[in-house]
Amino acid sequence: MKKSILIIASAVCIYSFNSCKPKDESSATTTGTDTSLMTTPTTSGTGDPSMAKPDTLTNPSATDNASVSASDNTAVPKPDPAKKGKKGKVTLSMDESNGMANSEAMDADGYYTSIYPVYPGGNKALESFFEKNIQYPQEASDNGMEGKVVISFTVDEKGKVGSPKVTSPKLGYGIEEEALRVFNKMPSWSPGKLKGKNVKTRYNLPVRFQLES
Repeated sequence: MKKSILIIASAVCIYSFNSCKPKDESSATTTGTDTSLMTTPTTSGTGDPSMAKPDTLTNPSATDNASVSASDNTAVPKPDPAKKGKKGKVTLSMDESNGMANSEAMDADGYYTSIYPVYPGGNKALESFFEKNIQYPQEASDNGMEGKVVISFTVDEKGKVGSPKVTSPKLGYGIEEEALRVFNKMPSWSPGKLKGKNVKTRYNLPVRFQLES
């Protein structure tokens, strides 16, 4: 009888122990400050990518400015303190205005870039026109700023000039505005010709602003 009672008591104890033990640790819920189930977002693996810290090496907004600076190899001239207040003069650099002539290649817009239009009276007359009409900006002189402005423009089959655009690095101090002001006063040119036929051309006009040493 005592043996039977002992067996029953042991069974009850074992049952009570198993019923109180958690079935699966992974199913336990957390309350308070239990950090065992907290995860740190990552950019790889099974973490939630939307919670990850942005990768600045592949973020376009973080690299756009750097790529632009790296691709621009043209040095922008800086004001020369030693030339502040000096008298300035403006000349045309006709010897470096365009590439090799007599090419029949057109650009994407249908303009010939190596067949030249002609200013009425030729290059000497063009230089004289700029000398008579252009003024060295006072602000540029006061700050010792000088440099070259390249104006790209088109001449159609009738000789009308248009679409002026400064393609050189910006100098500022009113220099680009003065060059374009005088350009817009120019008369029509004689259009470029290919095999006796008038064609549309694109021309580069370098205007050099220089202060006395």
